[in-house]
Amino acid sequence: MITTQRYLHSPADLDSAAKALDVYEVQGAAYVRVIYTRQQDADWRYCIGQCLLGGKIDGDARQDYPAFVFVSKAFNNITLKQLLEMLASAEGLEIAPDLPAVCLPATSPVRWREEIVPSHATKTGMPARRFRANVESNAVFSESQLIAFDQPYQPSAEHHAKAFLGLNPRDGLDRGEFTIEVADRRGAISFADGRIAITGAVVPVRLVGKVNGKVIDIAADAGATIDDRAITEVELWLLTNGNALIDFISTTHWPYKYAPTPQEAAREQERLALILGGESEICEFKPSVDLANDKASQLEKTVCAFSNQKGGTLFIGVSKEGEIEGVAGHAVRRGDDADSAIAAYAQAVRTHLREALKDNQCFEVKVASVADTQLVVVTVVKSPEINFLVKTKVAYIRHGGTSVKLTPQEMKSMIEVSYSQRQLL
Repeated sequence: MITTQRYLHSPADLDSAAKALDVYEVQGAAYVRVIYTRQQDADWRYCIGQCLLGGKIDGDARQDYPAFVFVSKAFNNITLKQLLEMLASAEGLEIAPDLPAVCLPATSPVRWREEIVPSHATKTGMPARRFRANVESNAVFSESQLIAFDQPYQPSAEHHAKAFLGLNPRDGLDRGEFTIEVADRRGAISFADGRIAITGAVVPVRLVGKVNGKVIDIAADAGATIDDRAITEVELWLLTNGNALIDFISTTHWPYKYAPTPQEAAREQERLALILGGESEICEFKPSVDLANDKASQLEKTVCAFSNQKGGTLFIGVSKEGEIEGVAGHAVRRGDDADSAIAAYAQAVRTHLREALKDNQCFEVKVASVADTQLVVVTVVKSPEINFLVKTKVAYIRHGGTSVKLTPQEMKSMIEVSYSQRQLL
């Protein structure tokens, strides 16, 4: 199974992963950005930060607001090994004299997570490795306006934080984490103007996969021509001769899924528009559904109610307020491959509904991306007969944005309508 992220369970694992990039003890520039927060007049606390190693270096900068400080600091002639040693030391990595140093917690073992960022998702055009660790378990981030006498007004602290860290507006903020990003300069995939090739390779590499069903197998000195006017499927994987993954382009692999085709983009926009419209007779949100407890019955009732009305769409991974949170936090356990875990969760939802409903062919369950976030989407069509729960023999219907039991009068009326329609046929 191909995986683009893994947990590093010991310092030796981290050292080994870093050395594979051939930059472990190579001096270069590092640019660190850190956000600190506090509540009222309490002490400043680390919130979130990142270090870009070997990339573009800007000058030191700082923005102070009453409850937030945004600090950028450049370090010259530093190695990845030295950076890791400073983070692990008692003194930590000092960002500013009046703010806490960035320190790995000394009270418990630190688990780093390694993540491969494909070249199409970086600003350098080369793939990168991100090493993430939690350095503050009690990080606090309170969404608010940013207002200070000598700083620009910011209508949203969250939006400003994402811009400060160079994140996509739809990305989440991993509070308490510190991320080190290192460019992987062993090679990259070039996919433009109908041609696929390998660029910048400094080690033996091979590109394998498929595009629109066409098998791709390219050595470092070769290329392939592809009709890229209507791409529907891309699975390209750049490997070393030791089977280490360097770069990839994939229309299915999360979280750096390749840009969607026009048809997929249109479907995503339809889902987003439905979510923005809020819960209704044809739309319902659930932040998560634990299939092992009584809350699973709410899933059954909603699908049953949709099928007895006009049909509808149930989004799992969206809060009642319409916030797109995703299912990864509930479906993925530490060490799991995210794609596999989410797919397994969707399959479990599908199986559960098939066992629960009399008409178990009235719905489709799939994993779908909305706003760069993976959701489980249950699309329901109207059943030809009254649908009900197998165990309780109870039927449900939608009243506005809620699912309620069918009254005897409603059931009688629906039976009469169904009978009349069959007579017409």
